Amino acid sequence: MIWGREQGACNKQLRQEMKADSASHLIRHPIKFEAFLFSYLVFALVLQKVNIYKSNLHLIDINLVLLTIVILCRRLAWCAFQALQFRWRINDSSKSIGTKRLVVFVCALLVLALSVIQLIQKTSLFNLLFLFYPLLLYLSLFGFTLEPRPNRDRYDPPKKFLYHVNLAGRPRDLHFNPSNNTSTFPSEVKYTLEYAMLLPASPDEVRCEVDTLLADLAVRLKQLLFNSLLSAYYVGFIPMLFADNHLYYDKWWCVEHTIFVWANSFVILSTHLLPPSYCQILHRCALHLGCWARCTHNEKAEIWSPSKVWPVDAIVQWNGESFKAEGPHNVAIPCDSSQECFYLVFNSRLQVHSWLLAMECVLVAFEIMVLLRSFFWFQIMNMSVFLSFNYFILYKLLYNRLLYRKVTWLT
Repeated sequence: MIWGREQGACNKQLRQEMKADSASHLIRHPIKFEAFLFSYLVFALVLQKVNIYKSNLHLIDINLVLLTIVILCRRLAWCAFQALQFRWRINDSSKSIGTKRLVVFVCALLVLALSVIQLIQKTSLFNLLFLFYPLLLYLSLFGFTLEPRPNRDRYDPPKKFLYHVNLAGRPRDLHFNPSNNTSTFPSEVKYTLEYAMLLPASPDEVRCEVDTLLADLAVRLKQLLFNSLLSAYYVGFIPMLFADNHLYYDKWWCVEHTIFVWANSFVILSTHLLPPSYCQILHRCALHLGCWARCTHNEKAEIWSPSKVWPVDAIVQWNGESFKAEGPHNVAIPCDSSQECFYLVFNSRLQVHSWLLAMECVLVAFEIMVLLRSFFWFQIMNMSVFLSFNYFILYKLLYNRLLYRKVTWLT
């Protein structure tokens, strides 16, 4: 009877985990997410043009708008091209796929070239350099590639590690097997046994997994910062730079608009690049890694060994200093700042998600405050459009937060 109740509870928990994992992204489908981000940036670009030109829309440079839209839709176009490329691999030969790639690349290059040629006749060369300045930044960060993470195996967690941390790959026979009498164990003993089943084979593997995840996280953060700043740059700054000198507009309001574009783009991209399901992997690896804190000198402390797993509150010596173990499972190297920061950030499975939720709440509150003190029609329209997007983002973040709190993780 007890075994049957526990099996039903486990099945319910697994369904909750699958539901939480499927809802962990803001918009799970990549093309739909890129379409959502592109639509937001287009609306923000139109609003910035309205902020600058008001009713003088005939003064807007169509070639600059076209060039900006082509740059903003690069992520959506690349995502759609990859989806089509997958279908082409099924139906077409490699030669025809290469031809289609070349056609798409030539078409995009022609649009950019025609827009630049038209802009050269109307603006100075100095302003044109600002259009392509982000390209140099991209090359310095990611190199000559359209995909910042082309070799996924280089940065993705190892398959053996994914077996330990993946929701679908966790051991289930420990919960309800009557032969090991697990159903009669207290909850804390069950936790210990389940946690032991999740541990990698050796401390060296844990530290290797942390280095792998840190490399992947660094690439994701670079993508996050670059794309959010790029969005604000082309949507907010470039329209102000190319505006006619005789135009009078509220520069502070346009700068404020640019800041909102960056902040909103940062949150939107964060929910896509750092979803709770991904942070859960980092959280479990952080628990496996542990952390050390300096303490007063203890003569009875053992010498730290890289091949030993240290329990909580263990005291060791390293380079003449004493350290106390703070995690439930400690294999980290004392005085390693990167491993220490990794543990402090991801020792709570929803810490990053809570930061994003707090940032989104501050954004919504500040936008409501700006809306209440706005008097001009374009300012009211500006904040209303921003709030409509932010309400959806806030709803998804709150929904995911409540959903993940209901799930009982092994960690």
